[in-house]
Amino acid sequence: MAFKTVNVTLSGNTQIVTAHTPVKWVRIENTTGNADVLVGDKNLSATNYGFTVTAGPAASKDIPAFSGGESPFNLDDLRLRGTDAQVVHVSYVTL
Repeated sequence: MAFKTVNVTLSGNTQIVTAHTPVKWVRIENTTGNADVLVGDKNLSATNYGFTVTAGPAASKDIPAFSGGESPFNLDDLRLRGTDAQVVHVSYVTL
């Protein structure tokens, strides 16, 4: 188990956070000056999304461990959509 971080530079289109990475917790942080970021699955679009991480300052949303504690999900199932060239900070705990 390890705590890791990655900065994701958005393209204006729906994109994956990172390749196959089983995780048990994720935080998505949207920094000051960014537009809202949409978060969802492979079907993410401007009108179909799971939740929004609002524009900063330092607004964030956590995806905690599911019931049972060690029930993982995979970062390649998570998609982001936001304004071209904005940077989103993603922190996570691997299994």
